[in-house]
Amino acid sequence: MSDFEKLGEFGLIDRFRTRLKHRSSRVCLGIGDDAAVYRTRPGWHQVASTDALVETVHFRTDTTPPELLGQKALAVNISDIAAMGGVPLVALVSLGLPGNIPLRFIDGLMKGFEKASSEYNIELAGGDTVRSPKHLFINVTLIGEVREKRFFTRAGARAGDAVMVTGTLGDSALGLALLGKSRKPWQGEAKHKNFLCRRHRAPTARVREAALLARSRAQVTSMIDISDGLVQDLSHLLEAGGLGVRLKEDALPHSPALRRICTDNQISPLPFSLTGGEDYELLFTLAAVDVKKITRQFQKANALVTQIGEITAEEGEVALVRSDGRCENLSGALGFDHFSPAARHRSSPRPKK
Repeated sequence: MSDFEKLGEFGLIDRFRTRLKHRSSRVCLGIGDDAAVYRTRPGWHQVASTDALVETVHFRTDTTPPELLGQKALAVNISDIAAMGGVPLVALVSLGLPGNIPLRFIDGLMKGFEKASSEYNIELAGGDTVRSPKHLFINVTLIGEVREKRFFTRAGARAGDAVMVTGTLGDSALGLALLGKSRKPWQGEAKHKNFLCRRHRAPTARVREAALLARSRAQVTSMIDISDGLVQDLSHLLEAGGLGVRLKEDALPHSPALRRICTDNQISPLPFSLTGGEDYELLFTLAAVDVKKITRQFQKANALVTQIGEITAEEGEVALVRSDGRCENLSGALGFDHFSPAARHRSSPRPKK
């Protein structure tokens, strides 16, 4: 009999309750009852999101340490709240656990949950545990709040708006490629490889940047977080208004680590930054007159934001203006799709020279 089977469901719940120590002042009743109870306040709306991570689809236990998996499971949901301009408050987690999973793996997972809870000031206040026949399954529901008159959606972009993105693009996808099985070893310094792998395993939810946008008076017309790839997620912002976009190759923000590893291996960073996914950066459209204002505010907050293109009135246009001035059609360059025939697992993009 495994340690987990000896512990049992209620022993596991008690283990969660005693080891997850971070508490939120808003939570009146957390783990141990039929539901969590927490306080809210006037002038704000509640916002909720849920997301699932499935072993062999979203992660592999042989390449992802449990602590980082716990951090990522919460961070990707927190990113959805941030994409609305919201503040995360409470998490609920459901686990589907194979009977032979080691207890030390569960403890590592909880350690990651606790670290993310503390970092983003939320409480993991409840959830559910069930047996899974084969693979580990993690489902997180995140509940937060957003200012009543200052929340962002995917709809609202207009022709002439600037396309902006926080942070850098492609790190997670290249990190995933580095973690995968390759016929030949990747060239490059260990510090760069480690940075990229960590960006894949433990992404940062841009809650601080979302709050900065929510507090500003800038005309943010639409926003989404980048989970399935820049091109695919950007297409969601275009659909509602029948719009198009032109991106600039030279403006796409790349980390020094990504540039170095791509140079060392003689590959282009474009497939990673355009279709790679799982960067969890905020992608938003902004009235052109507010670009300088937002850029200054981000600089003052020591946060990175970049204008990478412009919304056009050409319905369905998704174009990349290359460094040499050529205009390349990207309409077929989609990102990850759970139900495509190729989606056995989230795989890295194929680098092109």
